[in-house]
Amino acid sequence: MKIKRILAATGILFFLIGGVGCDKKNESEFQIQNGLVLNYGEPALDGCGWVIQINKVDYSPVNLDANFQKDSLKVAVEYQILKSTFNCGWRDHGYQQIKIVSIK
Repeated sequence: MKIKRILAATGILFFLIGGVGCDKKNESEFQIQNGLVLNYGEPALDGCGWVIQINKVDYSPVNLDANFQKDSLKVAVEYQILKSTFNCGWRDHGYQQIKIVSIK
C-alpha cells in the first residue's frame, strides 16, 4: 500500500515537473525572413494600414519605421511574432502582429 502511494506521488511529481518544463513562451523567438511591405489602405477609412507579407502570410507590424512605409518594398526583416492581432475594417479576423527587431 505504501509503495503504491510512493509510485503515485512520484508519477504526479514527474507530470508536474514535465508540464512546467514544457511551458510555451508568451511570444515566439526572433525570426529573419525576406518580406514585402504592402499598404492595405488607411485604417480610418476601413483599410488595414501597413502590413508585411512573409511567405504569403500578412502580418501587422507594431513598429514599422516611416522610412520603410513604401508599397511593394522588398525587405529583409528580423521580427518576433506577438500573440496580439490587429483587427481592421471589413475583415472577419485580424492580422497577427509582429515586432520588428531590424529591417533592411
